[in-house]
Amino acid sequence: MKLEDVKKIAVIGSGAMGNGIAQVCAMAGLKAVMVDIKQEFVDKGMATVNKSLDFLVSKGKLTAEKKAEVMGNLSTSLSNAEAVKDAQVIIEAVPEIMSLKKTVCAEISAAAPADALIASNTSTMSISEIATAGKNPERILGMHFFNPAPVMKGVEVIYAKQTTDANVDLLCELTKKIGKVPIKVLKDSPGFIVNRIGAPNQALISAILDDGKLKTDSIDTIMKAMAGMPMGPFELADYVGIDVFYHTLKYYSETLSPEFKPGKVLQNLLDSKKLGMKTGQGIYTWEGGKAKIDASEQSKDIGPMDFLAIQINEAVRVFKEKIAASAADIDLGMVHCMRAFAGPFTLGAGMEPSQLADTLNKLHTRFGLKIFKPEPEIVDGSFKTMK
Repeated sequence: MKLEDVKKIAVIGSGAMGNGIAQVCAMAGLKAVMVDIKQEFVDKGMATVNKSLDFLVSKGKLTAEKKAEVMGNLSTSLSNAEAVKDAQVIIEAVPEIMSLKKTVCAEISAAAPADALIASNTSTMSISEIATAGKNPERILGMHFFNPAPVMKGVEVIYAKQTTDANVDLLCELTKKIGKVPIKVLKDSPGFIVNRIGAPNQALISAILDDGKLKTDSIDTIMKAMAGMPMGPFELADYVGIDVFYHTLKYYSETLSPEFKPGKVLQNLLDSKKLGMKTGQGIYTWEGGKAKIDASEQSKDIGPMDFLAIQINEAVRVFKEKIAASAADIDLGMVHCMRAFAGPFTLGAGMEPSQLADTLNKLHTRFGLKIFKPEPEIVDGSFKTMK
């Protein structure tokens, strides 16, 4: 199959990610069908797309005629088998439950054309394990969009164990066609590239909460002031949801290192259903969609350098594990998937290795986590020559 053969995309799941992916495909001139288990779900998905397009029209970024064309490219279905029977690419965007993903993979791979690409939008789960449930596993791979899909440019395209180069390359070409930047992930590894690089920062957040001596308000305040972040790390954890944050760390503790195990404070917040913005209480109290943060002081103990050093250190590990093809791809992923000002290797190039190593050793000593220890390439500065 070639790129010009791709005319129809089936998106399995019409939730926040599913309807966003369908919108992006329809805006690129492809036919897109959204599938879900209840009519009310697909109706809600279509309403969300309609509202999103209306916003673009109101901002002058889309004409009313183009909006009508995009909506004409969209359809819905309550049957996986019916939706995929004439699709060239199927993107699975169902909830992050492995058994569900396997069931869906088995169903769609049996009903779809033998050469149709089947891509999972999972942000954490093993593509290779999902692929064990499907027919012709060489055409099963990962296509990880970032939220919100219509806005975020980066898309991780991920190899499973049996995925062919030709199918990965085709999906990368399709990613460009729908206006996104493909980030090729060579290994089906926990967190892939982008979320993996952020994983130790999540562990740091949990460690700081358990330490209990540092004010989260002051850390968030300095991160916003010095790093230009729209939200500080603790505010963002609340915004995403303490349950999501907790389960992500738990997954990493099972797949990467036990040191990622969520701490007692996160456990207590989860148990007491203080899940952040969605419940009105988490690390912070939330009112009117905003966290109540005391911005009167900036932390002198933990700041942007600590979080950045951890990211650069983890980026070195990702490079050494050959999860990405190059340091440039890692940087590209962080810029387009996380809206970073620059990637870790670009930022690290202008920094003294001794400063990075000292920062990491300080964090390792204080919190006792080996994942904070500097890699040898950080210590000797050779990470700067990684290409």
